[in-house]
Amino acid sequence: MIRLIRKAAIAAFVACALTPATLVHAASFPARQIRLIVPFAPGGASDVIARIIGKKLTQELGQPVVVFNRPGAGGTIGVDFTSRAPADGYTITLVNAIQQTTSKEMYPNLAYDPVKSFRPLATIGSVHYVLVVTPSFPAKDYKSFVSTVKSQPGKYSYASPGIGSAPNLVMEQFKQTAGLDIVHVPYLGSGPALNDVIANHVAISMDNVAAIPLIRSGMLRAIATTGDTRSPALPDVPTFAQVGLANFNVAGVWGFLAPAGTPDAAATVLNDAIRRALEDPEVKQGLANQGLDPAYGSADAFGKTLNEETSKWAALFASGKIKR
Repeated sequence: MIRLIRKAAIAAFVACALTPATLVHAASFPARQIRLIVPFAPGGASDVIARIIGKKLTQELGQPVVVFNRPGAGGTIGVDFTSRAPADGYTITLVNAIQQTTSKEMYPNLAYDPVKSFRPLATIGSVHYVLVVTPSFPAKDYKSFVSTVKSQPGKYSYASPGIGSAPNLVMEQFKQTAGLDIVHVPYLGSGPALNDVIANHVAISMDNVAAIPLIRSGMLRAIATTGDTRSPALPDVPTFAQVGLANFNVAGVWGFLAPAGTPDAAATVLNDAIRRALEDPEVKQGLANQGLDPAYGSADAFGKTLNEETSKWAALFASGKIKR
């Protein structure tokens, strides 16, 4: 009987000792497919970036890194899915720090905390935003754009990837800075939003990665971009500062998150793989071609960015311009 009790005690001790971190060490992470959650529809900025990097991560990790699109509610549906996933390293998500940290303002009943419910993995770079219009829009430059919109307040609408998405917030910041009255039309992602601008159902949009190929093809017309200097991807498009709009310069920092509690061993493997992927010339060129300025940042660096962005947009929400 004593021997049986001892065996039971040892078994209980071993079971307690096999924490997720221990299991990761024992199982040689990753041992199976990794889900990369994109919280917006296919064809948008998140989707394009995720697929470029996901393909390289598959090679680096020796396991498939498969993109799953879970759009809706300004990206919070996909992010919520990630927060509820097992904290084992097999579910990660790609987020824009602006959208991630302001989601609580937009959706106060969120089941997760935008910062505390996640473990930062790495920063992958930043993008600037570009104001675009449908080709038939009467204005061809910034000055005439402002004149056209101000001459008929409330007539024109802009498309965004969703309420609370980064392009929505950036556009509202632009409207406030420039003193413009433009109606918001939300979609489930950049792809659907820009498609309707191309089709002239909506006249205007503010976007980033997803818009650049459409601008190059002539399907959209670019008016101006954020940034200290012109984007290498759009060298003929002036910055907002160059056209005379001061105090409006926004960059979206992108990075990967995993559920809080993800073991150190898995997080380290993922961070290293992301760093190596960003060192690959083909990945760097692919992201640069899409308007992303690729730059690896540590998990701590991305965590700092998330904390800084949390307070950066307080004034815009306090103004009441952003409403669910």
